[in-house]
Amino acid sequence: MYNELVTELNTRGANLIKIVDISQLSVKENRGYNVAIIIGVVLSSGYIFRQLIENIVDYSEFGEKERRTDELAEWIADFLIAKGYSSFAQSERNLIDGYYNENTKTTLLPHKKIAILAGLGWIGKSNLLVTQEYGSALCMCTVLTNAPLPTENRPIIKPKCGECTICKDICPAGVIHGTTWERGMNRDLIVDVYQCDGCLKCLVNCFWTKKYAENNIAIFNECDVHQDFNTL
Repeated sequence: MYNELVTELNTRGANLIKIVDISQLSVKENRGYNVAIIIGVVLSSGYIFRQLIENIVDYSEFGEKERRTDELAEWIADFLIAKGYSSFAQSERNLIDGYYNENTKTTLLPHKKIAILAGLGWIGKSNLLVTQEYGSALCMCTVLTNAPLPTENRPIIKPKCGECTICKDICPAGVIHGTTWERGMNRDLIVDVYQCDGCLKCLVNCFWTKKYAENNIAIFNECDVHQDFNTL
């Protein structure tokens, strides 16, 4: 079943698939499920470069890949249910129904928390997940299940942002406080989500996101816009 699941997800466009044990979390968080599957779809380097060079806010690819991860999560849930197991896709559509608190802008079990348990990256000063491979150029969704899938939990990675404050400095709304994340820290000490306008500037300007884009510069060279990345 595991091999069938992974093969099909790769065919459907998932760039990242991790499975973790969440039985150690409270029932309030894991809803009684013991396994979480996190999937990711990567934003293209060309998309990142265009926003950096043209200084634009373009939601097109981001929105499309957010929808794709939701669709993949819902497909996983249906796949596992068809195999006889219980499963819940934490897609936007499903979370609206009582699982997302509009007042606090929180969910019971954020995708980022599952990503942290999987050792994918750390919480940056922007409050986004940051990975060494892709920076924050990653759309994610998660699925909870009781299916007997092999899990691989990793140690929690400490933030690698150091003294960098690019996300704080670039934020037009001034909602990023420049605080280094620590386990158990209140989100509001890191960012004021209530005033955030979702411009994506912290995502595309993150050092690690730029590094990912630079490492994939061959893709960018196929675009119509040309500029020395080092001048950004």
